[in-house]
Amino acid sequence: MIPESFITELLSRLDIVEVIGQYVKLQHKGANWMACCPFHKEKTPSFAVNQSKQFYKCFGCGKSGTAIKFLMEFKGLTFPEAVEELARSVGMQVPVSAKASREEKVRLSLYDYTAKAADFYAASLAKNPRAQAYLKDRGISEETQKKFHLGFSPEGWQSLESVFHADYQKAAVVDAGLVITKENSRYDRFRGRVMYPIRNTRGQVIGFGARTMVKDEDPKYLNSPDSAIYHKGLELYGLYEARESIRQKGRAIVCEGYMDVIQMSQGGFTETVAALGTSITADHVKKLFTLTDDVYFSFDGDEAGFKAANRALVSTLSMITNKQKAYFLMLPQGEDPDSIVKDQGAEGFEAQLANAYPLSKFFVLDVIRQATGNRFVKSQEDKAACIEIAKPLLKSMKADALCRMIAEELALAIGVNVDQIAKLTEVSVVPRIQSTRRLMSGYGRDVKQSAKYGKPVKSIAVGKLQQTTAKRLLQCLLIHPSWFFEFAEPITFFENATDLYERLTFSILQKLSSALPEGNESTATLGTVLALLEGDTALSVVTDLIDEEEELQTPEDLAYQEIQSIFIERDLKDTGFALNEAVATGQPQEVVSRLLARQNALRDQLKALRTQSVDEAFTS
Repeated sequence: MIPESFITELLSRLDIVEVIGQYVKLQHKGANWMACCPFHKEKTPSFAVNQSKQFYKCFGCGKSGTAIKFLMEFKGLTFPEAVEELARSVGMQVPVSAKASREEKVRLSLYDYTAKAADFYAASLAKNPRAQAYLKDRGISEETQKKFHLGFSPEGWQSLESVFHADYQKAAVVDAGLVITKENSRYDRFRGRVMYPIRNTRGQVIGFGARTMVKDEDPKYLNSPDSAIYHKGLELYGLYEARESIRQKGRAIVCEGYMDVIQMSQGGFTETVAALGTSITADHVKKLFTLTDDVYFSFDGDEAGFKAANRALVSTLSMITNKQKAYFLMLPQGEDPDSIVKDQGAEGFEAQLANAYPLSKFFVLDVIRQATGNRFVKSQEDKAACIEIAKPLLKSMKADALCRMIAEELALAIGVNVDQIAKLTEVSVVPRIQSTRRLMSGYGRDVKQSAKYGKPVKSIAVGKLQQTTAKRLLQCLLIHPSWFFEFAEPITFFENATDLYERLTFSILQKLSSALPEGNESTATLGTVLALLEGDTALSVVTDLIDEEEELQTPEDLAYQEIQSIFIERDLKDTGFALNEAVATGQPQEVVSRLLARQNALRDQLKALRTQSVDEAFTS
């Protein structure tokens, strides 16, 4: 685990404008640097980088974070990988434990072996006319072969010994998945096969897929086993080659095989990837959604294809958010992306994509297919089966709005009342409608009255916005994170709090205290907080608060007064309880008088603050 103090020190040495400016053309406008967002298509710049806060945010797609988060999303890196790359850029070395150091040495040796093997296989392809003819017959150009670093594994049992020499006998070569040991002997795992190197998002070879050229040979494909550097449930074939296109085109296409990816890329669909001999996992989906909000899954239209699509659907439901979209393309039987692109060209496959099912539609069709074996609901039993299948799927979703829409569509499709669906699936389909008689806007006046003015009216009730005080307190502290230290004493009372926002406020204070050396409290930035929360479920809570505050644009002085007011109100409430208890239990008059004096002093402070806030709200 990377120490929090190192993350803080790293961020203090980085300039987010310089980091992002290496990948995006930024223009200085006011307090921010602006650009067209690198994470979605747009013509008008809405991607803002704030140099003082060391924070970026796109007001179009909502993506936001620190320099570390940007590198993770832009390059598809993990948190440690992004930290390591940024640390190198400023001459820092990521501290590691002795155990972690040993594990890193093992990984580096495996990377070295797989890279050498990939180069050997590529050189072997150039010397093998049969393998070259096989790829030529499949229509794979030399340029595409080089792009994907395709190769050929010779048919000899120990061909790799000429590459690794004495190292061929080392355990690390076995750990890399290149060699198999059996009965005191060892031999190459891949022999006489076309080789597809699998690369991680940094371009390092981590494993291989290998296809036989012999008709009816089993297995047709042979894949590297999982290792310290390769986990098939996490990696996607072709992602390294496709990531730039995915960002530029604003979509990812997921196919079922290596050759599909290669043919699609050669045919112009350079945003294509594939799972590695396994079902689509939630980790696959998560990785794709960090690069784009639109993902297309393509499957064969047979029974096996529908089963694979169902597994992809299940994985997607747990990952997708309300702003993201997934589509499911079930190809005509006997066709695959490879054949369609070759026979019909790019236009043919683009037409197929245009007819792909949105996730909501495919969800309903797949539930009905599973429940009835076809697409027709004929009985009450069929309806019950549909609901039973849909219930755990809907409950797994975190995209609340999309979940409700799917539930409503399912109700319509199977002829069930929406209220019944809500009750039986335990999904809130119909949101409660609040009275609009006195619906208050975030600007402090009745909505209908605001409409008369043609624009929102400035709020006098500073920062309330119908929020809990704990939530608003944290939101104000995030405006200037050094305030966590200034108000540390009252925040420490939140240590055993039950309120989410109070617990989070205390947690952030703890993280900042351990990460920042004494005397450096004033250097705390929003970027520091976000980096310390990376990988924590609380990060989404904090980014939501930041998004709301971006809309409010509360001046710092008013935010500071709000924090003071909230703590004074809490102190006043506690003092009132203590005063009532002192009177009820017959405490000495001196104790009662002291509490009464404190209560009056706190009331005066609160009154003065509120008067000042109102004056500034009208004059600012």
